[in-house]
Amino acid sequence: MKIVIGIGVLLAVLVGLVLLLPFIVDLNKYQDQYRPLIEEALNRKVALEDIRLTIWPRLGARVAGFTVVEDPAFGTGPFASLSSVEVGVKLMPLLSGKVEVEEITLRAPVITVIKNKNGVLNASTLGRKGVAAPETPSRAPIPSPDGPLKILALLAVDRVSITGGKVTYRDVSQAKPVEYTLQDLELLLQSVRLGQTPSLHLATLVQPLNLPVSLDGSFGPLKETVDIDAINLQLALGKTAFAITGKTAGSQAAIMMTSPVINTANLPMALPLKKPVEVKNFKLAVETKGQDLGLRDLSFELFGGTVTAQGGLVSGPAAPPFNGKLALQSLQLGPAIDAVVETPVSISGTAGGDLSVKGQGFAMPDLTRALEGAGHVAVKDGKIDGVNLLQEAVSILKVAGVSVGEARATAFSTIETDLAIKQGVVLLQNLLMDSHDFQATGGGTIGFDHALNMTVNLRLSEALSQQVAGSSPVARLAVKEGRLTLPLLIGGTLEAPSYGLDMKGLTGKVQEQIKQKAEEAISGLLKGTTKPKDLEQEGKQLLKGLFGR
Repeated sequence: MKIVIGIGVLLAVLVGLVLLLPFIVDLNKYQDQYRPLIEEALNRKVALEDIRLTIWPRLGARVAGFTVVEDPAFGTGPFASLSSVEVGVKLMPLLSGKVEVEEITLRAPVITVIKNKNGVLNASTLGRKGVAAPETPSRAPIPSPDGPLKILALLAVDRVSITGGKVTYRDVSQAKPVEYTLQDLELLLQSVRLGQTPSLHLATLVQPLNLPVSLDGSFGPLKETVDIDAINLQLALGKTAFAITGKTAGSQAAIMMTSPVINTANLPMALPLKKPVEVKNFKLAVETKGQDLGLRDLSFELFGGTVTAQGGLVSGPAAPPFNGKLALQSLQLGPAIDAVVETPVSISGTAGGDLSVKGQGFAMPDLTRALEGAGHVAVKDGKIDGVNLLQEAVSILKVAGVSVGEARATAFSTIETDLAIKQGVVLLQNLLMDSHDFQATGGGTIGFDHALNMTVNLRLSEALSQQVAGSSPVARLAVKEGRLTLPLLIGGTLEAPSYGLDMKGLTGKVQEQIKQKAEEAISGLLKGTTKPKDLEQEGKQLLKGLFGR
């Protein structure tokens, strides 16, 4: 009995000593040893209010009031702070002299990311040793192999978690500064060890968009470099889900993002659309090599058709140079135009085409100055709503009693044209439009400011040519091979086009007809096949046709 009591007393003393350890052992006196190591790893000054041993719920240490000081080039406030960091270690390895971290918990961290007026991020110097922040963002910052990812890789921990976090992004490089905040940030990383593939769960609320965001999946295996052999993540932006796969190697990366359905009404950014649009089978594949970003494949289904694109961009400059190719197949043009712009004149039909472009910068002044391109567009079986080209033409001729179909529409079987883009103008060349009552050819320009300057020759059908010619003396003499061609001038803007006839072109055709008849008459006289009286009669008929009497 005495032995049992003795063992019990010994155990009670040991338990008491263990419980008193946090109060007996003062870890704060070791700050001068471990704080420089943390500062060297982060390349930032840090401050610790208090550090203590913990016994429950697990053996370890708790750091209270941890602060990472801001880079002096960006301000004097904290870059990051948190109420506490809790580190738990495994007991059994500790008894054998090994320290194995079981869990790291960061509570209520607050991080502020700033992009200064020169376009440089304060996070770009995190983990960099002896590297000053660049004064201007001539190139996008390359992830440092000595940065946070290496620190994460060197950790040997079963579980890293963040609770109640807040991250603020502030961009003061723009004329109108913007700020976004990740509220209620929750993060869980498991199996964070070299050679292993961590699993990830992240959830937050993005303000001021009030957008819930979550990210789940895995990446790895972890190495001492930024190389990641496999990335498999699921991203949810509100009601929109994306699958993300890829890999990285140094400053190179290959990432693919896919989504079965994207409704623009659910996206966090404002798009230049009049109504929501549904995109199906979205696929985006990009490759990066340093500052070079390559769009390897972009494809999606939209308005019953397919859109594909490839291109490239050099990141970093304020007006980045880019190039690209775009292809459309079987796109329903009417719904597409209705979703983008409200205009009194719209075109429906099934559209296809291709376009190659190059330029520098994405602001409208940059595009007007530097955007160049060339391509071909074709629209089948459609209608131009809001204008009747034939009605405009015959009304200028003041022709009455001619039926030209719908009052405010032009139906067609084909419209196709070559196009070129330069200095804020779209040049239409080899324009061809086929309709039941006419064929149109010509070309012209459409400005980025929507200004129109086009000449279109309407070659009417034989039946319609006879109707118009029967009511217009001038038009009667412009008939050639049984068909009338009307040179139509289109000006104004896309929103308010204006129409007129090229009278020079029309009277030129009349002169051709008179010249042709005169040549025929002279030839007949010389050959003796035409008599002077016959010539006199033909002249009277010609004048009668010209003047209508």
